Parts: sequence; C-alpha cells; structure tokens
Amino acid sequence: MPCCISVALNTRRGGVAGKPCSVVRQPREVARDSDVFYAATCGSLEWLSLSLKRAQKPLHTDKHGLSVLHIAALYGHLECMKLLLDAGDVADVNAGCPHGRRPIHMVLTAQSRPNTRACLTYLLDHEAQTNVRTDEGLSPLHLAAAEGLRDCTETLVRNKADTHARDKRGHTPLDLARIWGHRSIARYLKDAMWKKDKEQEMLKHKQLHHLRQDLLTMTESREKMVRLTVKKQTKRQHPINVKQTPRHAFCQPAERESTDDPRKCHPGKQTEISSISPILSKPPPGSIGRSRGVPSGTNMRHRLRLDCWKDGRSRYTASWDGAEHSLPDLPLNDLLKGLLPFAFPSRIESPLDFQSSSVLDVPRLGRTLKPDGSPWTEVAMHLTEEFQPGHY
Repeated sequence: MPCCISVALNTRRGGVAGKPCSVVRQPREVARDSDVFYAATCGSLEWLSLSLKRAQKPLHTDKHGLSVLHIAALYGHLECMKLLLDAGDVADVNAGCPHGRRPIHMVLTAQSRPNTRACLTYLLDHEAQTNVRTDEGLSPLHLAAAEGLRDCTETLVRNKADTHARDKRGHTPLDLARIWGHRSIARYLKDAMWKKDKEQEMLKHKQLHHLRQDLLTMTESREKMVRLTVKKQTKRQHPINVKQTPRHAFCQPAERESTDDPRKCHPGKQTEISSISPILSKPPPGSIGRSRGVPSGTNMRHRLRLDCWKDGRSRYTASWDGAEHSLPDLPLNDLLKGLLPFAFPSRIESPLDFQSSSVLDVPRLGRTLKPDGSPWTEVAMHLTEEFQPGHY
C-alpha cells in the first residue's frame, strides 16, 4: 500500500536539546484511485487508461462526491468520457452527487468549452436523462439557458426536454435566459413553449372530439332502445290489424300493364342540381347550413351535465349511468362548445337561400347612382381643391 513518510525530530528528556534522537514514521494512506481523478482533470487519455487498470474497483468519489465521469464532463474531455463509458461498470452516466448533479449537469458549464455540445450529444446517445433535476430543481435546460449555450439548448429541446420546468424559485429556462440577457435563447425558448402548448391543446381537442363521438353513439343507441320499447308497449296495449296496401294498388290498369317498376309508375321528385351557369334569368339555388357529418336529430343538452370542481378540473355526468367522468383539461367554454355545439348560435348569420346577382348591378365606388348626375364625388372635389386650388 503506498504511503508517505513524515520525519519528526524528538528529544529525550535527558539528551541534548535539538539533537535528533529518534525517527518516528507516521504512515498516511493515499487513495488508490487518485490518479484517475488527476488524469480525468488533465484529459490525458494514456494516463487515465493506465490508472484505470491499477485502480481499485468500484471507483470511489472525491471529497465533493463527484465521480470520475463528473470530472471528465466538467472539463469537456470527450475522449476520456468515451473511455470511461466504454469500460463497462467503471462509470454510470446517470450517477448523482450529494447535491443531485449528474454528468449532464456538469457538462453545461463554461469550463467544458469548446466540446460542450459534443459531450452533451454523447451523453444523450448513452441514455442520459434529459429532464433530471438537481436538489435546487435545475434541469439541464435551465443550465444551458443560463450559460447562454444556444446549440445545447436546441439539442435538449429536440430531445424532448421540458420547456415549462420550474426550479425551486419558480423560474423556467425562459426566465433564466431573460435574467442573464441571452435574447436569442429567450426567443427560441418562447417559440418552443408556444409550439408545445399548441400541441397539447390540439391533443386535448382531439380527445374531446373522440369523446363527443362516443357520447353521440351512446345517446343514439339509448334513444333507439327507448323507441323500440315504447313501440312494443303500444302494440301490446292497442293491437292494430291494418292490411298493408301495395304501392301499385291504386294505379290505373293501363299503367300496371305498361310497367312493373314502381319507380317508373310513381316517379319521385327530382332533385334540382345547382347550376354554375352565370345566367341571371335562372340563378342557382344555394343553402348554407351545418356540416352533414353532425347528426341534426341528436341533442345531448338534456342528457349531460358539466361541473367544475374545486381542483379546477371539469367533469361530466351522463343521465344513463349517473357516474362522474373526467374531461380533458380545457376551458369550460371550449368544453361546452365541443360537447354541446347546438347550444351556441353560429357567429356567421346568413340566409338559408340566396340568389346570385350580376356584378354590373352592384354600384361602383366613386360613381353616382343617377346616370345624369355629376361624375364628381365629394372625395374627388376635396382632392382637387387641395392640390389645384382655384383651378375649377
């Protein structure tokens, strides 16, 4: 075991003062793997490889609780990090210190430049946690935004880092970028947060749409069952024996012999097809209504009840089961419009039928309606008086 020898000068009680009488050896142990930390700090690959062979496994931490991988990541020594992670059980990519710092936190400092992004990408490729927090609640994105590392910030956001994460002081990465004056990073994080919010909102609206379709299906099935039950009860109470008369029974004999197809004998009303011809004598009929995909006969207004609880979440209660069900985390007005669209009138009010008109019949701007009137308008006269005073 390596040790260092300290020599102390002692005097006996009966001897000459200052004369060395005995040598006392006080052994002091030195950590076996101290060379590993020195090699990781210097970035010497050969020294680190030789020290790993001689060091005692598993490797211990230093006095601050940092591992060898922490030190290599702190100074941005990419080759040393590759050697440590390729060695197997020597280093853990997600090992933490007593303060909760991981190697991915250590690499996002000014001391790791210019290999900061390369080291970060290497750690992420080896399954380093993107949203891991320290004891102060700082994520890797917090540190990248505070240090002004634009490329590292973009790399973390692309690897699904939480842009809305808050530390113990309530600061987001956007707040830290603004505090430290990194304007480009602040604009990038603000745009990323907006996109994330829109994705979440679209997902919630899609869930609400699927929920409404399921509720419509259940409501229609319930109404169908009720109608069938009422019909059966009515038949039991009032039996009716009416002989069904075929459609051809009231036709003339000549018509009956001429054709056997009821559609030819009794033609239905032909649907008039909209004409796209610009003929003013016969304008095409048009209609503006709701989408055909929404069944107009199904209304869930009296079958659903929406409530907002103390925790801010909304729930609905269906009339057929009486149980409470959760809803997507959306504003109550959006939930009402999504589930009960018939309860809200349309913002665009237009007649159901309209007729086309010629553009020649529309009065032009800057022209009087009367053919024998003056061609000058008030605006034209005003401009003429301003630019050419006294000309007219």
